Amino acid sequence: MTEHVDGPNAGGANVDAAARYKEIIGLARKAAEDLRAWEQAREQQLHGEIAAAEEHVQAAAEAEEAMAERARRWWTMARDNVSRLSWLDVGEEPTPVPTARGDHANRYAEDVRPAYHELTQAVLNLGWRARK
Repeated sequence: MTEHVDGPNAGGANVDAAARYKEIIGLARKAAEDLRAWEQAREQQLHGEIAAAEEHVQAAAEAEEAMAERARRWWTMARDNVSRLSWLDVGEEPTPVPTARGDHANRYAEDVRPAYHELTQAVLNLGWRARK
C-alpha cells in the first residue's frame, strides 16, 4: 500500500529544492562575475607591468649603448696616444664583457680614467727614441 499525502507540506520539498537550486545558480553566477572582474583587473595589472618592463629594457639598452660609446671614445683616445709607437701593436678594439654587471657600470667607467692618464704619462715619459 502506498500512502498518498495531501496537505500543506506536500509541495514543500519541491519548493525547497527549487529555492536551493536558484540559490546555487545565483552563487555560481556571482562567482563567475567575480572571477571575470578579477581576471580583468589582473589583465590591466599585467599590461602595466609589461609596459614598465619594456621601458626598463629600453632604458637599459640606451644605457648600454651610451656606455659602449663612452668605451669607444676612451679606446680611440688611448689608441691615438700610442699610435706613434711603432714597436707597440695596439690590437683589436676591446669587446663588451657579457658577465659585466650593469649596476657596476659607473665604477668600471671610472676605473678607465686613471688607467688612461697613466698610459698618457707613460707615453710622455718615453724618450724620443722609444717613441719611434
